[in-house]
Amino acid sequence: MQRAFIYVAVLSAALTCVAQDVSSGGVRGTVFDQSNARIAGATIVLVNNATGFRHERSSDSAGSFAFELLPPGEYSARVVAEGMSPQVSPSLGVNVGGMTEIDFKLTLAGPREAITVSAEAKQVETEPRGVSSVIDERAILNLPLNGRRFTDLTLLTPGVTPDPRGQNSTSNGDLSFGGIRGFQTSYLVDGGDNNNAFFGQARGRYRAPYQFSNEVIQEFRVTQNPVSPESGRAGGAVVNVVTKSGSNKFHGTGFYHLRSSSFDARDPGLDLQPSSTQQQFGFTIGGPIRRNRAFFFAGYDQHVFHEPTVVRFVNGTSEVLPQPGAGPATPGDYEASDQTLVFGTAAQLSQQAGLYPSKLLGNAAFGKIDVTLSQHNLLSLRVNTSRYSGENNVFLDHSSPVTTYAISDNGIEHVSTETATASLTSALSVRWMSHLRVQYSRDLQWSESNSGAPLSRIPGILDGMGRSTILPRETREHRLHFAETFNREGARHSWKFGGDALITAIYNYFPSNFGGEYIFDPIKVDPSSSRPWLAV
Repeated sequence: MQRAFIYVAVLSAALTCVAQDVSSGGVRGTVFDQSNARIAGATIVLVNNATGFRHERSSDSAGSFAFELLPPGEYSARVVAEGMSPQVSPSLGVNVGGMTEIDFKLTLAGPREAITVSAEAKQVETEPRGVSSVIDERAILNLPLNGRRFTDLTLLTPGVTPDPRGQNSTSNGDLSFGGIRGFQTSYLVDGGDNNNAFFGQARGRYRAPYQFSNEVIQEFRVTQNPVSPESGRAGGAVVNVVTKSGSNKFHGTGFYHLRSSSFDARDPGLDLQPSSTQQQFGFTIGGPIRRNRAFFFAGYDQHVFHEPTVVRFVNGTSEVLPQPGAGPATPGDYEASDQTLVFGTAAQLSQQAGLYPSKLLGNAAFGKIDVTLSQHNLLSLRVNTSRYSGENNVFLDHSSPVTTYAISDNGIEHVSTETATASLTSALSVRWMSHLRVQYSRDLQWSESNSGAPLSRIPGILDGMGRSTILPRETREHRLHFAETFNREGARHSWKFGGDALITAIYNYFPSNFGGEYIFDPIKVDPSSSRPWLAV
């Protein structure tokens, strides 16, 4: 099945100095003198501490100023007015989707000029009617995460719980926001769409451990209803991610994580301790290509999982033992004349149980370049990929290695994603700002079963052996995303408007519940009466 979608939205809003878009933040404030009179025409220069990129504004007739569409990060500001001593700010933290507010109070210039430091800036919530929280870099890097999937940190947000159907790989792995099913969530990365349209999940779905390494995520904001129009296409929450960029200083990180069954207690449902290991390692590096003009940042993350799959029968045993009958009233599994055949069949069935390896190999690569084209234009280019494949990895429950399905019901799966994004932020004039985003992405997934035999079920003994009813399957999705945000600073208001276009081509082969299926129901017959009865 192949489908193509074109989604176009035109957005317009009149706001009071809150015109940042889904991947940026802002700074606003007022300039006063010692008598609290407002100073018009003051020059405010805002500098990104990491890259040195400068933004310049003048205060209006009411002494107010605003910087919109700023990349999240740390900034410093300097204010100069005629006849006044200059003033500098402490470090200003700008978060994605947030507005930082700071006021300056200038003093008269004396014979000797003195530079003063203003008070601390305040973070202002721009959507006071919604539920919104920011997970910053310190939380991402320092909080322990089993599996290092950064989106699990959204559980720190009030009202977020694991989706009841998302506990293992036989389901979708979603998170529920405010009781709304996980597939209603929208994921944005640097202002670009990062969703799988067919399944309504993040790109790559939850078959792969993650698409981005923790090491390349700067911060992300979780916003539950209501959300802004430009964050649309979501019935639930919006997870807004900002990735890291290079700076004027070379910096990097490296990590290695090991989880081994030799450190764990034995599973209470097993009489053995199967060997398992999980290894995750990677690095990041960033720095200047040309100081104050061009920067790079790159990262790589590898995850290698060797997990056991322990096949057991429904009663918890690893062997089928037929039981003889004790008379017509309590018939067993066989008659004396069939003993040899029944035991031979049971021995073959017992071979379905055992210890099987589940191997998973994945990696995530990331590269980003930021270039200051001019004093008024900032270009950002990003490419990221992810790969995930393995053996017996279609159905895997990390919470327990035990399954009552034969290994023939499992299969192999491969997931591949690529994304290329370009973002251009431009100061068109003193009052006009533009933020253009263009993105191409693709999400390729396929899986096949370990066996081509029809599915067979023996209730009370084995829940399934043979080919799974949802395998093989294949998904190919290609998406092209265009988004433009314009911001105009007025005398008393900031106006924000723009457009959004999303073109998606989808091919999906998902043959759920197809093919033959044999069910050997445990209904036994009393040979003396020929009346069927159900064994308990």
